[in-house]
Amino acid sequence: AVICGSEAGVTLADALSVELKVRTNGNSAGRRDKKVQQELVRKAGLRSVRQAGGTKLSDIEEFLASESMPVVVKPVESAGSDGVKMCHTVEEAKEHFTLLMNSQRKVGSQNASVLCQEFLKGKEYVVDHVSRDGVHKTTMVWLYDKRKANGGDFVYYGMIPVDIGSKEAQEMIPYVRGVLDALGMKNGPSHGEVMMTQRGPCLVEMNCRAHGGDGAWDPLAMELTGGFTQVNCSIDSYMNPDAFNKIPDQPPSPYKACGQEAMLVSFAEGTVAATPGYDKIRTLESFVSLETNYSIGSKVERTVDIFTSIGSVILMHHDAEILQQDLNTIRQMEIDCALFEFRAEPILLGSPKREPVVPDDETMSQFALSSPSASPITRARTRTFSRNLSLDFEMEMVFEPPDRAVHGQECIVIVDPISTGGNIAAEAAKRGYPLVVVWDKDLTEANRSHVPLCARSLKYHAQVDEKATLEETAEAVRQAVGDLKLGAVICGSEAGVTLADALSVELKVRTNGNSAGRRDKKVQQELVRKAGLRSVRQAGGTKLSDIEEFLASESMPVVVKPVESAGSDGVKMCHTVEEAKEHFTLLMNSQRKVGSQNASVLCQEFLKGKEYVVDHVSRDGVHKTTMVWLYDKRKANGGDFVYYGMIPVDIGSKEAQEMIPYVRGVLDALGMKNGPSHGEVMMTQRGPCLVEMNCRAHGGDGAWDPLAMELTGGFTQVNCSIDSYMNPDAFNKIPDQPPSPYKACGQEAMLVSFAEGTVAATPGYDKIRTLESFVSLETNYSIGSKVERTVDIFTSIGSVILMHHDAEILQQDLNTIRQMEIDCALFEFRAEPILLGSPKREPVVPDDETMSQFALSSPSASPITRARTRTFSRNLSLDFEMEMVFEPPDRAVHGQECIVIVDPISTGGNIAAEAAKRGYPLVVVWDKDLTEANRSHVPLCARSLKYHAQVDEKATLEETAEAVRQAVGDLKL
Repeated sequence: AVICGSEAGVTLADALSVELKVRTNGNSAGRRDKKVQQELVRKAGLRSVRQAGGTKLSDIEEFLASESMPVVVKPVESAGSDGVKMCHTVEEAKEHFTLLMNSQRKVGSQNASVLCQEFLKGKEYVVDHVSRDGVHKTTMVWLYDKRKANGGDFVYYGMIPVDIGSKEAQEMIPYVRGVLDALGMKNGPSHGEVMMTQRGPCLVEMNCRAHGGDGAWDPLAMELTGGFTQVNCSIDSYMNPDAFNKIPDQPPSPYKACGQEAMLVSFAEGTVAATPGYDKIRTLESFVSLETNYSIGSKVERTVDIFTSIGSVILMHHDAEILQQDLNTIRQMEIDCALFEFRAEPILLGSPKREPVVPDDETMSQFALSSPSASPITRARTRTFSRNLSLDFEMEMVFEPPDRAVHGQECIVIVDPISTGGNIAAEAAKRGYPLVVVWDKDLTEANRSHVPLCARSLKYHAQVDEKATLEETAEAVRQAVGDLKLGAVICGSEAGVTLADALSVELKVRTNGNSAGRRDKKVQQELVRKAGLRSVRQAGGTKLSDIEEFLASESMPVVVKPVESAGSDGVKMCHTVEEAKEHFTLLMNSQRKVGSQNASVLCQEFLKGKEYVVDHVSRDGVHKTTMVWLYDKRKANGGDFVYYGMIPVDIGSKEAQEMIPYVRGVLDALGMKNGPSHGEVMMTQRGPCLVEMNCRAHGGDGAWDPLAMELTGGFTQVNCSIDSYMNPDAFNKIPDQPPSPYKACGQEAMLVSFAEGTVAATPGYDKIRTLESFVSLETNYSIGSKVERTVDIFTSIGSVILMHHDAEILQQDLNTIRQMEIDCALFEFRAEPILLGSPKREPVVPDDETMSQFALSSPSASPITRARTRTFSRNLSLDFEMEMVFEPPDRAVHGQECIVIVDPISTGGNIAAEAAKRGYPLVVVWDKDLTEANRSHVPLCARSLKYHAQVDEKATLEETAEAVRQAVGDLKL
């Protein structure tokens, strides 16, 4: 026989079986290509999905124009929900289509096309079969427990056995057998995924190989069925007709045991310091086995698909209530992020992970910036510039540079000088002000290190850690200031807003007073509403009950976010009540990245429109607009609000002139009279509406500052923030608004990664630096860095400032960058192991003594089955007195028949181990599309197998078949 062991090997296994003249299913594209599958099913008169597919956007545009949303977009050769996404808009579907066409798939397929299908509403089931000569026998029916989580649309939570006697099973089994007939699937194992819709069962996809997941489900299936599973029956279907005939047509009803597989989901990420959840799982009464590749030192990502699952647990017990209790315990640990303890690691605030690439002194002098608007401190900040901008931009100054000399020894207190707060500190130091830094107690050491380069060498007059009480902190500041005169307390970060307000009151300097509305986004909206301004409908709190009434009445989608958020941190658009509750729970149990502790969560109406930024500086309630930007936020990689950059908005535009007075009204409503502010506003059909007001400077490490300096003709929020506190004359000279039109043409482009891996080279960065409009690039990524797909501002892979007199050249350069992102051409990645069709897991294997102690002697348990890849907690034969449902067949091998297995990975490895146990010599054929990394994904039971021979696929089918014949030799194939 020739048996297929993996999804990637289906086509080759079919072709070889034909060429070698053994039991075969023949050749058909419908056994790998999910688009062709649906067409064959439709021709057979069975329910199939509406769909379109191809390799170009034009292949799907007509379908997208006519199909109601959402739609499902996936590779035609998918496995394990790999690359499958539910898209809610045409734009999102096109974006994911493009992503898949430019991404390396994890299942070995090359140059595959992409499929867009109708979204099937219902429950998704699995119907597993083995077949011989067109006779199909059902080995198991499962219900997939798939849910949305962490931005993933189809996250595996496990599989639940479905009673064979149920209405659903009895309706699906004949449907799936009809599908197998339509596809010409006459022999071997198959794994059918079916949606039970209101119109009956409908094929999601048929995988013409064994059920994957490394066969983690096999021990449970053995107990449930009373002695047979797809693994041991697969050999019978090819090699032993008598044994195949003894296999029951369907499993028994009811099953002979009560259990299920629970796949573990992580709502947190980090480096594992301890695994208390795993320890607790092993003590559960229904626990049978745990498989995981995660241990101390492992890097955990949030689970978004089967490949980022953090393990698989098999639970089984006579008492269904105990089983459910144990499952509830596992799910609560997931929600509480209690499966792991993580090492303390640096967390970056309000900006992408980036560090400026800094040239040496000679290079800096070569590219010195001498534009009349460019103060030395501005230009020595955190950028690497490619040219002398003063030669490119002959800029008209829009106001007389004020006298900014420091008179007397006034001192400035800055709370948390991180991100752009560091730029403000550097500006103050440049002017000669002594600086006393106060560190908010909620800011970790890792957060404190997020200081832009311009501020890293600053010598502070003193540094003070926040004390137990406000009074003690204020007294510590007074002691630090000493004989100097205290001029101002300025906030440098989102986390420090509340403390800066309180200190300014206590120290009796220029202040905004104390108000929860300057940090709490829920209170903000209430104050704005009271002032008669447009605000969002909302509800918030710390318990689900606080938001349930709002969710019941509000139309979907809604936005769920922390009340103390920054940079879209934790912000998610939720399309269902269940999704909103899930994200609410995630946020309440997650450590936020901006230093907030024990914050509550906010649910708000979804505002339709474009999102803008309106930045101000204020003094004594007089507000001056420093910039208006349009956020370029889009959906990408499962993130709802991914930053693509910021576009300057003409101050003379209708939108800007409508938003500026609105935002100034918001500042008045919040009592924001002094200092910098960063307002985020949605322009809706009803006019501007506040998203949130950040009562500190615009973040992003001030990457935008050089561009703003050129656009405005000499002033930015950074240099004006000092004026607003310390220099009334200079503040009065600041224009009420920037000029219209701007004095230059440019924008900030934030870089988005559609791929992940370890960087081997940065060709995209090299190309960006050659663009005609290039000014600067900031990134923390270089050779050896680990790149994740960009889902928010914290996973952005850098920031590029572009500027040019010619808007067409600027747009061309921006298009070049965006195309490199889509083509995944910014980086070259190192070749790394990729796991197929199962979570990243490696069995925890006990020693021989422990294995003998927990030996499984259930009458259904053959030694090869039980020695596979599991760690068992008990002797199941003592717990489950199982009635055998069929006479164990004679499976002795007669004569020297040989089996060829194509790609014995995942459950294919289990089948190989079963065949070897029975005495069959094995010849392995490796599909040419399977990388060395893919080949290593072999379950433990197959890792010590001694194969008769191994063959790599050749250039042609005929050459491969001949190589197999040579490998088989005198044996009978």
